[in-house]
Amino acid sequence: MADLFVNGLILGSIFTLGAIGVTLIADILNFFNFAHGDMLSFGAYLALFFVGILPSWGNFPWLSFGPSMIFGIVFAMVVTAAFALFFDKVLFKPLRERGASELFLALSSLGVAFIFRSIIRLVWGPQAKYYGGLQMARQYPLGITVKPDEFFIVGITLFLVISVYLFLKRTKIGKAMRAASDNETLARVTGIDTERVVNWTWIIAVSLTAAAGVLYGIEVQLRPIMGWNILIPIFVAVVVAGVGDLWGAMVGAMIIGVAQEMLTGILQNLFNALDLDVLMTAYKPAIAFVLMVVVLLVRPQGIFGTGE
Repeated sequence: MADLFVNGLILGSIFTLGAIGVTLIADILNFFNFAHGDMLSFGAYLALFFVGILPSWGNFPWLSFGPSMIFGIVFAMVVTAAFALFFDKVLFKPLRERGASELFLALSSLGVAFIFRSIIRLVWGPQAKYYGGLQMARQYPLGITVKPDEFFIVGITLFLVISVYLFLKRTKIGKAMRAASDNETLARVTGIDTERVVNWTWIIAVSLTAAAGVLYGIEVQLRPIMGWNILIPIFVAVVVAGVGDLWGAMVGAMIIGVAQEMLTGILQNLFNALDLDVLMTAYKPAIAFVLMVVVLLVRPQGIFGTGE
């Protein structure tokens, strides 16, 4: 049980970065970005490309990668954010100026998702890829097994979440983003450059998503469909927490990650004991949806939502 709980926290760390990006776009730009998952995949593959062209500087002690991966994460964040800004200028901004509905913006983002996925398949192909060699997990008390790379995943997540929190709290543009989130019309009247707010929203949201893609690639393997597969749990985490709350998105992501790992693990052990050939990992998205329905039946605005 403790091992499943820890695995859920690790998975929840990856969900957290994606969920914060989704909630920022949903709260400030007022639509759910269906391209978010494929932006996550794109970031993972960009890091693979960048690590491949850098010289080999060896690995960090205990980890399966070295300094090149740090540069790869930064490169993925910057380039993926640049792509997101490009699509905003050529697609989303013209739609906003024409008064497009939230639904139409969301459907347009679905088209952007297919573009990102097509680029990945065209450049890197459909085969699974890896950043490095396999890493053995280490045994800890209570039957917990954790790979050293997973400590890195949790540490980077905490660093990025705290950095975004401080950015939103203490910088001028961060305060402008919060103001635009509360009331865009009032923010514009008071002289806030809302277009600059939009740009920074994309930069922060997509940078976090690209970082999540790299961390997910370290944990598992790179496939063109990887981001789309975890988009549902990320969306569910945002809905469960309530759109617009940064710490809520983190808690929601952790809840979903832990629930998926623990429930599928428990049910898998039960089916194995009954000698039933059932693979519970395929039902993780269903568990996320069930949890979302239960939460929304009790609290429709989400755990941290204000109900406004």
